[in-house]
Amino acid sequence: MKVFFSKRHEEAIINKKLRPSFTTKCRTSIERILDNYSEHGLYFFDDGGQDYNANITYYKIEETLKTFYGERVLRAFNPENKLAEASLSQVIINGYPSQVLDVIEAWFYHKPERLRECETELNDVLAIHDSPWRIINGEVILVDSEYLYREVQVKTINLLRENDIPGALEEYQGAISDLTSGETKDAVIKAHKSVESVMKAVLNTEEHHTFGKLLNELIKSQIIPEYYEEFLKHFEKLALGIVKERNLPARGHGQGRHSETVSPSLAEFAVNLAGSINIFITKHWIESRQVFYEDANELDADDSPF
Repeated sequence: MKVFFSKRHEEAIINKKLRPSFTTKCRTSIERILDNYSEHGLYFFDDGGQDYNANITYYKIEETLKTFYGERVLRAFNPENKLAEASLSQVIINGYPSQVLDVIEAWFYHKPERLRECETELNDVLAIHDSPWRIINGEVILVDSEYLYREVQVKTINLLRENDIPGALEEYQGAISDLTSGETKDAVIKAHKSVESVMKAVLNTEEHHTFGKLLNELIKSQIIPEYYEEFLKHFEKLALGIVKERNLPARGHGQGRHSETVSPSLAEFAVNLAGSINIFITKHWIESRQVFYEDANELDADDSPF
């Protein structure tokens, strides 16, 4: 089962590093959008009952969340401000804010049709209500910069998903998740790993090469032009090299008397820079394949007797 928002960020919520909140109007808009994009129709209950005009997706989510929470029923606040048994709609309107985010992620977990359209509309509504939360690839993240979110993080995840690079997608999305919950060291590690995974994916290799070796292979294969070599070397040295796993305190070396941390601004810089590099490499890979196929088609045309 997928680990939803409240459990994934449990420690940050308990320690009040994350304090999600939504206005009633925002909650109402979220509920209406999820309902609109859900599957509706005939639903059969375990006791033999039927609902002829049911929100089938909502019923599936209710069962998923009951299992996830380890509860027989879902609960939300009633008019007397006490927790009471509630439907999924009532959880969205009157539940804890973290429950709202759980519901959103559970909705995408069940993969109804028109996922991307729903994601776009939810993000539009969250922006309209000045909420700092956004959904990327079915997961909720906290956005500090709308521009960087839209131009780097979203583009990176969409490009990795569309070009079937699941390892890098998982690592980069994990980096964003860790950044959201304040796990800055882990965010930097996963961001760096996502770049190496992209390089391996475009080279179609599973071998454990160093960054330098992977870069050499990218240039040899002409996926990356040679004149970009120094740029990427400086990227490794100046941006990610200082925070690679073996150099992070508490990873390959002792921390000394005091626990060392990576500042949120440095971690955000590393994650966004890694995203930009992932976009750069993937787009060059796509372009190199297009050139290959165009050349192959020209050769076929030259060989044709017609």
